[in-house]
Amino acid sequence: MTPNRRPWKQLPPHITAAHRSLVTALREIRECSPRKQAEIAEDAHQEPTTLSNHLNAGRIPEAKLLRDFYAVVEKDAAGLVHLPHTLDHLLELREHAKKKHCECCAVGFPNAPGQAAQEQPASRIVASPELVRARRLRRRARRSGISVPQERIRVPVPLPEGDRHPAGAAELTWPETSLVAQYLAEGQKRDAGFLLWQAGTSYSAADIVEAVGSCRTAGLHDAADAILINAAERADRQAVLNITAALNDAGRLRDVTFMLTAAMRAAE
Repeated sequence: MTPNRRPWKQLPPHITAAHRSLVTALREIRECSPRKQAEIAEDAHQEPTTLSNHLNAGRIPEAKLLRDFYAVVEKDAAGLVHLPHTLDHLLELREHAKKKHCECCAVGFPNAPGQAAQEQPASRIVASPELVRARRLRRRARRSGISVPQERIRVPVPLPEGDRHPAGAAELTWPETSLVAQYLAEGQKRDAGFLLWQAGTSYSAADIVEAVGSCRTAGLHDAADAILINAAERADRQAVLNITAALNDAGRLRDVTFMLTAAMRAAE
């Protein structure tokens, strides 16, 4: 439990998913300090209104201001609570939030240090209506003699026609499921890609099982595959094994097959 839980203003609906994730993380960090916000701002060498603006999605903070803010809260929280995010994670979220958002944007984000200035799709499943990447993985698995799901991955139904989904809201245990469906239906591929990238690269094994299962229940098989591909490309191979084991324990054998195929491809 953080020492300074507080009510926050509702975030503006027009901000991107990446900016929303950054502000949410900044708020969680701020709550780890028991001091007043004006005091935090003073020690972080910024005006209180500037810090408030960052915490309410008015502006994306510069990297130096973010570092100074983090250092102050880290010192305040020493011995009280572990900070819920690392500085590197906040800086990474900031980079995603700073990327240009428009209809012609690429879907994903850099996946290697040398590609920081180049847009890379988080998943071709999200970026391409032909689902090129998923089909390539399925062909590879078939050549290896492994059984994989062959059903056609469906495009999400826009929210006004949501009654066409096979599952009710109560069955969608991953909170972002409906948001992903909305983003894809409205052509906001960048925002959908960010949520799927974030799930695959940072969620625990149990949370990934929940997110994948929720997407499949909603008929968002392309999104579920994107999560698995991003998870399979983690640098931490033990985490990849843990996720695969969790999928197996949950009886999601087809997802295990897909995950292993994606992991073999990522290791090449």
